[in-house]
Amino acid sequence: MTDPFDDVVGYLATTQRSVCLTAAAGCGKTEAIVRAVAQSEGKQLVLTHTNAGVAALRSRLHRYSVSESKCHVETIASWLLKYVIAYPSMSGLANLHPVEADWGLVYPAAQRLFICPFVKDVLRASYAGIFVDEYQDCTRQQHQIILKICEYGLPVRVLGDPLQGIFGFQSDPLVEWRTDVEARFEPLPELLIPYRWKQTVNHPYTNPSLGEQLVDVRKKLLAWERVKLDDYSEIKWQQWSDLQEQAACKMVRSGTIAGIHQWPLDAHATARRMAGEYQSIEEMDCKELMKASHQIDMQLKRGNYQAIVNCLKSLILKGCGNQSLFNDAHYLQSEFSRLERGDLSAIIVIMETIILDRHAQVFRRELLIELKRAAQEFATGQYASLEEAAYIARYKTRVNGRKPEARIISRTLLIKGLEFDHALILNADKLQNRENFYVAITRGSKSLTVLSSLPAIHYPQPS
Repeated sequence: MTDPFDDVVGYLATTQRSVCLTAAAGCGKTEAIVRAVAQSEGKQLVLTHTNAGVAALRSRLHRYSVSESKCHVETIASWLLKYVIAYPSMSGLANLHPVEADWGLVYPAAQRLFICPFVKDVLRASYAGIFVDEYQDCTRQQHQIILKICEYGLPVRVLGDPLQGIFGFQSDPLVEWRTDVEARFEPLPELLIPYRWKQTVNHPYTNPSLGEQLVDVRKKLLAWERVKLDDYSEIKWQQWSDLQEQAACKMVRSGTIAGIHQWPLDAHATARRMAGEYQSIEEMDCKELMKASHQIDMQLKRGNYQAIVNCLKSLILKGCGNQSLFNDAHYLQSEFSRLERGDLSAIIVIMETIILDRHAQVFRRELLIELKRAAQEFATGQYASLEEAAYIARYKTRVNGRKPEARIISRTLLIKGLEFDHALILNADKLQNRENFYVAITRGSKSLTVLSSLPAIHYPQPS
């Protein structure tokens, strides 16, 4: 008797039809994509929504020794941006460096471009098939572009889980799984076995009981039922408070850990309180980086290098828990003096010094690393401003992905698709909906701790 999972993988690898696969969190969706890519003929394009998802896919593909010549992995946004930038007159995209709201213009531009006949020829010459991961997070505009690609005759396999749809914008809502996805793509049998928590020879230190209990929680969430956390032996509930939050973070001493919030300010605040024990992940737009770069550029025009020093110190202090850093860090004074004389290369040395200093208690290391990279880009003389160099540095991170720290404080939007040993839901009361709650509770393979006001979670069905 063949394994149903192997049957699904084999069909994904060989089908020339456009199909969809529903898979619960931790039930083998990423594994199915990777194994199908490995078994397929020709080069495959693998698209997802987040850089965390890109990193997870690339890591898994590397584990299976799938070469870069066999597949290309990228976010939908960055992949489409490359095309519309390459053909600006046809796409009509005016701003070739989109930030924040400008990204909403990329998709109409891609729609205009993808009706051009030559795009079909380019894609068919480049790829033998396409996989789109986390399809529940596709907006209607993205969905229309994918449907257009289906018309090119390439097999498009879309995989997702409607209970993990946490992205979307008011101006461009998410796809509806039943009417938009399953109605347009051939549905395959669902994947509902919690492989992430199953113990195997290569994955021996997991928690099978937790996986089984999360399957039951999923059923209750889908039915809009109340979830009584204390009914589940493998889910540790604690009443939330600031002190209890810190205690929960300090209690876990081994393995990878994700402390999960809904909002960025909460995540940064908790990471700051942990004084360097955890890192806070930045948004891909990294507004703090762009703001600081712009401020430095303004002071450069005025020749006010002391103001640049002050700006830099302010930024670093936001990235360090030790407020007395500069009072004690005499080794930095020569670099600040160099910066005051107009030598911008000092920024690189300052950032590098802070990043490597184990006493600095950095909790936003990514932010400091990106500023250092921006300064290095600016030092090449290829860019008119530090802000432009910062955009390029961040764009390279967007394309190449980023490797998360072993211990992070973040939010559901930024860690979706990642797996940790332990998950800490730091204030479940603030999680917006059942989708965010489900994403959060399925990040840990060994343990799950939920902090909330009451040991019961209920998301009423919208009227």
